[in-house]
Formats: sequence, C-alpha cells, structure tokens
Amino acid sequence: MEYQPYPTLGNYIVNVATLSEPLAGRVLENLVDAVSYLHSLGISHHDIKPENILYNPKENTIKLFDFGLAVMVDPSLPMSTSNGGSPLYMAPEILLKPRHNVFISDVWSIGLVLYETLTGKSPFHICTSLKDLQKEWSKKRDISLPPVICSSNIRMLYNQMVKYNPEKRISMNELKKILAPLLMKNCLGLSLGVSSSHKKNAQRTSSVDAVIRTLNQSPKAKNLDDQKEVIFE
Repeated sequence: MEYQPYPTLGNYIVNVATLSEPLAGRVLENLVDAVSYLHSLGISHHDIKPENILYNPKENTIKLFDFGLAVMVDPSLPMSTSNGGSPLYMAPEILLKPRHNVFISDVWSIGLVLYETLTGKSPFHICTSLKDLQKEWSKKRDISLPPVICSSNIRMLYNQMVKYNPEKRISMNELKKILAPLLMKNCLGLSLGVSSSHKKNAQRTSSVDAVIRTLNQSPKAKNLDDQKEVIFE
C-alpha cells in the first residue's frame, strides 16, 4: 500500500469529531466495498475496527489495513475456527462457537464501526476486560443505537448488521444491495458535514492539513489493553 499521511478513523473520531450521517454513510459504503472485494477473494479481514481504517477527511474516503489476523477460506463455505481479533469489535460467535462464518462475523464488526462513527464510542466501551465483554454477550441481545442519533433508514440497516444470532444477521451481498439504493435516494445523504455535537473541536483547526498533522501526533487510548489484537486459546 502506498504511503498515506492520514489518521486512523478511530483517531479522527476521538480527537476531532464524530461523523454526521452523510459522512458516516459514505465511510460505510467504502468499507463495505472493500470488505466485499476481500470476501470475493476468499479473505476475511477478521479485525475490522476504526484503528485499522485510515481516514482521509479531505475526500471522506478510507483504506482498510493491518491484515495480520486475516483468514483465507473457500468463498462458497467461509467457515473457520480462527478466534483472534480485537475484543470490542469481534463478533460473539468467534469465541462462543467452535466454527463460525467469518464473512458474517466481518459484518458485525462493520456495524460496530458504524456505531462508533456516529456516537464516538464502542457500544461496549464500559467493558474493561474480556470477562465483562462475555457478560454483555451472555445477555444475547442486539445492540441498539442511542435515540435520535440517526435516521430510521440507517438505524434499520445497522440493526440488521449487529444481530446477536449470526444466522439472522444480514449478509454482505444483502448489505450491498440495500446500501446502494439508500445512498442513491439520499437517505444517508449526499452532502458532507461534521456532527454538530463536535463542531467546536473541528473549528479550532483552520485546515484539514493541520488536523492531520495534529492527529498523527495524538495516540488513541482504549480499554481492553488499548484494543490490541488477541488470539484466544
């Protein structure tokens, strides 16, 4: 991959702003396209999270990187016993089932990235250990977006991506089919903008170039060992 002078999406969200629905929709579209292409090649990223996504705020585009935990599978039967990943973003079935559909697990992670772009935090941000996370998973409930954070269209799409039961979760192909017309109809929006709740932070910087320079010097801290990838035995 060529050199990219841009921050990670996670770094941008924490230090500058969450994304407005139009911006989040375009990031989601980029991410779905990238992961869908990988799946067509029989590759599951298996560690999708904001820290593994480079974000170009000038053009609102992203690049997915860090394939250290990627899994190769038969595209027609994408099952694996691989249980590595970043706890806050990995699908429950990765740890709870002996075998899982890695493509469907990637969809869960994409849903959590969408959640964080809109809210500024992971839905499991209160979890400080794997035990806490497993306790949340044991409730076997779907994760809802906070009220009035987005339109009903993107909420509907998000809800399909984070079904606790992987068999009820939307597939990547279905996600692409639904996402495209939503964007075409401007349901997710075509204009660009920054979340109003964080505009003050963005306005402190006079240009995107200055934002990028600042972010490249600002490490992002997380719970669960700063979200380092883990392979569970």
